[in-house]
Amino acid sequence: MAKITLYNEQPMSATYVPNIFIDEYMTRANGEYVKIYLYLLRSISQPERSFSLSQIADHFDCTERDVLRAFKYWEKLQLFRLEYDENRNLSGICFLTEASRSLPETPQEDQKDLSNRFIQASAPKKPSCSLNDLKRFCEKDDVRELVFITEQYLGRTLNQSDLNMIFFWYDELQFSAELIEFLIENCVAKGHTSLHYMQKIAEDYAARQIHTVDEARQLMNQNSAVYHAVMKSFGIRGRHLIPSETSFLNTWSGRMGFSVEMISEACTRTIHAIHEPSFGYANSILEKWHRDGIHTLEEVKKADEAYQQSQNAKRGRNAGTAAAAPNRFINFKQRENNYDEIQKMLIQNSLH
Repeated sequence: MAKITLYNEQPMSATYVPNIFIDEYMTRANGEYVKIYLYLLRSISQPERSFSLSQIADHFDCTERDVLRAFKYWEKLQLFRLEYDENRNLSGICFLTEASRSLPETPQEDQKDLSNRFIQASAPKKPSCSLNDLKRFCEKDDVRELVFITEQYLGRTLNQSDLNMIFFWYDELQFSAELIEFLIENCVAKGHTSLHYMQKIAEDYAARQIHTVDEARQLMNQNSAVYHAVMKSFGIRGRHLIPSETSFLNTWSGRMGFSVEMISEACTRTIHAIHEPSFGYANSILEKWHRDGIHTLEEVKKADEAYQQSQNAKRGRNAGTAAAAPNRFINFKQRENNYDEIQKMLIQNSLH
């Protein structure tokens, strides 16, 4: 059995569990997957440690297939990267930093549009304010009340990093205290208590030029319809979508401008094609429609019909070519004999 090398992009001297894993990933994952992920975190404290699938399977009293399934689950969520040798055997696992995780790929021609309408990987960094700046910020009446309400929602006292983030929303993004309160309340109601998650929502608001609670509520209702449509079409139950999945939804309904019906249709076609939910596969369908200028179900129907006609014509041409080609078993010149006349001649010759 081949050995698998486990290593990290940055050294670790203790078992460290990222907060985002606890806040965003752990609660939605299968318990066995969580145990295997934590085991890898513990193992990586020993640099360049090697192990085999069978060792992990024996440790957790499961099969190697179960271990691989857990690996692929966490790789799909971009928490680590699986590496393979030339024979396609698993040879390494690299834990990724948050900066290494990528947003869905965007066609080159849409980059300019993306800069104004969608969250970008190069979003502005949150400012690091001095304690004096934060003190002056918290002296504002509306901010003081906002900080109190936020601490009630989160169930803890805000630290300097938290206040920096809220200050960024208030000062840099020009959000009102009411809009920030709505953002936090909505995220907490959905089970997202991480301010890093809320930062992504805030950047999405800014990209869509949302600056009032009414505009945010309208967007929430739209996104909620898309969210539930995708969950239903993919048959996802028992968990919420994670940020890397919801970012696809933002792309489809935001930058690409697709309706709920079109997004649902792409998800349904994904299930019919590969028999499992895949946001990447659905994204490829919607990207093609977007490039081809197809944005309604009627246009999809016409495109399907045109494709079917081209396929039928192609099959017809292939059939005609096959019929015209000579058969290698009868490619010699056929004799044109009248066997009745030959038989008469033979009879006459026998009588003479």
